[in-house]
Formats: sequence, C-alpha cells, structure tokens
Amino acid sequence: MDFSKKYRVSQFKNYKKSLVDGKVNISLTAILNSEHCQCILSECREFRDRIYTPVKTVFTFIKQVLNPDKSLKKAVAGVIVEQISAGKKKVSENTGPYSKARKRLPENAVKELVKEVGKSPTKKALKEWKPYGRELKSFDGTNVKMADTKANQKAFPQHKNQKKGAGFPLARIVAVMSLTIGTVVDYAVDAYKGKGTGESSLLRSIFDCIEKDDIVLGDRYFPNFFLMADLNKMGADGIFRGQSQRNYDFRTGERIGKNDHIVFWNKPSRPEWMDQEKYDSYPEKIQVREFKVGGNVYVTTFLNGKGYHKKELSSIYQRRWDIEVNLRSIKSIMSMDMLLCKTPDMVKKEIGIHFLAYNFIRIIMAEACALYKAIPLKISFKGTVQLLNDFMPHFLNSSAQKNKMMYAEMLMLIVKNKVGNRPGRFEPRAIKQRPKPFPTLNRPRIVEKEKIMRKMNRMILRNAAA
Repeated sequence: MDFSKKYRVSQFKNYKKSLVDGKVNISLTAILNSEHCQCILSECREFRDRIYTPVKTVFTFIKQVLNPDKSLKKAVAGVIVEQISAGKKKVSENTGPYSKARKRLPENAVKELVKEVGKSPTKKALKEWKPYGRELKSFDGTNVKMADTKANQKAFPQHKNQKKGAGFPLARIVAVMSLTIGTVVDYAVDAYKGKGTGESSLLRSIFDCIEKDDIVLGDRYFPNFFLMADLNKMGADGIFRGQSQRNYDFRTGERIGKNDHIVFWNKPSRPEWMDQEKYDSYPEKIQVREFKVGGNVYVTTFLNGKGYHKKELSSIYQRRWDIEVNLRSIKSIMSMDMLLCKTPDMVKKEIGIHFLAYNFIRIIMAEACALYKAIPLKISFKGTVQLLNDFMPHFLNSSAQKNKMMYAEMLMLIVKNKVGNRPGRFEPRAIKQRPKPFPTLNRPRIVEKEKIMRKMNRMILRNAAA
C-alpha cells in the first residue's frame, strides 16, 4: 500500500472514530441513529412484513426516486439483489408487498424525517459557511405535474387554460431551504389554484421552521408588513428584493447613506385570512431599512447601517438564487418534475421522499466538505449523484474494510466535483433540438382513440364494399 493510500485510510479511520465518539461536525449516520429519527420510524406500527420494514421501505423508495427507471419492478429487483448479496432469503419478484408497504408508510412520518434530517446538520455546520456566523435560509415556490388520474385531478386540478382531460394535475410546493448546507428544512404542498393555496399561505403554514438569529432570503413576492413584523418578533432577520408596487423615496426617513434609509411601515388593513385577535397583536408601525444597490431596491430588518453595509447585504441576497438552482436540481436531476403516483396521498409521499433523498445527498456532500475544508454549495450536486450511483453496487458486494476505503475515496472525489465558475454566462431561451412532428393533444386520449377507431372502421367497410 503506497503512502497516499495509507494516509487516506488512517484519515478515514480517525474520522470514523470521531463519528463514533460523536465529535464530528456533520454525519448522516449519527442523524439517522438520533433519538428523534428512530422515534419517527418506530411509530410506523402497522408494518408486519419482515422484508419491507419501515426503514427498508423508506430506503427502497429513496433508491426508486433516484433511479432513472422509477418502476416498482426495478425497485423490487434492487431489493432482490441486496438480499442475495447479503446471503439472505430471496425476496419474491412480486411488486405487491412493496407497493402495500409504501401505502402503509405514514405521510407525516416522511415529512418529519425530511425536517429532522434537513435541520440537524445545520446546527453543526462550520462557522465559515455562515454569513455573520448565522444560519442562512431561503424560501421559494415551484410546481410539479403528476399522473392524470381522477383522484389526482380532484385534489390537484390542472391549469385552467388546459382543456379537461388534455392536461396534467398540478401541485404547488413551497420549500424552506438552509443555504448553509443546501438541505430542505420544511415544505408545504397544496393544489396549484384555490383559496389558501398561494405561496404566502403555504409559507405561513411552515413559518415556525424559521428560528431566532436566522437570516432569511426571499424574492419580491414575499416582503410585507406582517412577515417583517414576524421576523422582528422572533429575533430573525430578512433580506428581500423590494416590491415594485411600493414607493421608495430615499429623501424621507432616517438617512444612513446614499440611497439607504430607515422608514416606518404602517400596518395595513386586516387581510381576510387573519382573525381580529391575531391582527390586533401586530404593532401599528414597524421600522424597515430600504436601500438601493446596482439599480435594485432591497428591504431588510438589518437596521444597523455601520455594522451591516448595504453592499454586504446585497451580496448575501445574491445567494437567494441557490434555492432556485437547488429546486431545479431536484426537478431535473432527480426527475421530480413529473410524479408517477396515482393518488394524492402517495403523491405527497413521493414529494417527501424526493426531498429526503435530496437531503441525504446534501449531507454526504457536507460531510465531505467538512473533512476536506470545502464549501458545500460550491460542490456539484449532479456530480455527487453520479458518484453515488457508481459506488453503490460496489458497496453492496464488498467487505466492510473495503467499503470504508471506498467511502473515503468517494468523499475525496465529491469535493473535486466543483461547480464551474462561469461569470457573465448567458444563453438564449430557445431549444435547438426539434420536437417530433406530432400535434398537441387537446382532447382526452380516449376521445382521440375512439375517433381513430371510427376512421379505421369506415376504411374497412369501404374496402369490403369494393
């Protein structure tokens, strides 16, 4: 064994020892073995199958959403290979037991796992990953399509511009992410349209994931009197792009510098969704800082102009784009853009499992970064997924000692997969690849099939008469 390999093995042994001692900064193993995670999984009491236990079902589901072939048959085939590799009893190739195990898996348990796995590593993240030594979070919304079934259409109606039967059900998701590590801290799912399904409404339902001393970022859709007042009340701070409807006159208020001042926002009229008691609990006015950098107006709760320069705050706000990139990664790389489950309950679980799988990958990336002194959000997510997919079969068929060496090598390779630095890059919003010359389906498929059958029958009758 050469010196470099000996060094890496000894380094990994020390790392594993610190993992056992609980001294490591971030560890997926420690998080999964935590009392809270074990309690969540132990509450799934309806599981009786010796093969598809709650833990086995969750991890099989995770591998299913990560695999390009997301079929139940492929997932069960993976379980069969694992059982044979471990020298255990062969599992039936029937997909029924696994399908039933997924249905028995409580949706709330999946969401609680996402939250626990998402927030646990942020508490132990390195200080150099945090601006001002504080946790950085961001929230944003996105939409996903799903299988076109009656149950899904009822719970998640399709877009109003699409004809009935010619579109897909749509779900709206609002996620809160830790930009320190990149994990999903909490999320909410509802229909794309209808009362109480907007991004602000969904954010209010999960706003308790914002904690004291957090710095939160959001686009211009979110900043309003009530959200800024809530941040002040809980001791958190926010930086947002200013809404275009509001008038920003930097000649008024308490002047801090050029295009930088503190003003009072008066409490608006009570919105329909808020009860009178809650409305009365808010102050009549709050202080908000407004500043302009690079032609863009920002609003923030950071009132100390000397301690928090406006250019520093605008630089921190640029990281809000990370949540856009992360959500795009989940939808494109992990193929969450089109969900396959046929019932609303399973759709919500499928979304939760995608977020759980994403959090697992982000934590492994954070482990590698903590070990090799790198920054998590500078590492390629897609590159890490590719490495995991290539390493996984070898982990199943190797000894424990060899797995340790491979895991150490994988962590080292992960930090080498850096995101490319492409300043000033821009591309036209156009597709070079031409689509196939088929018309768009504007009516339900069954109607079009009947039309084709009638045409074929007429042709048969004409030929028979001739």
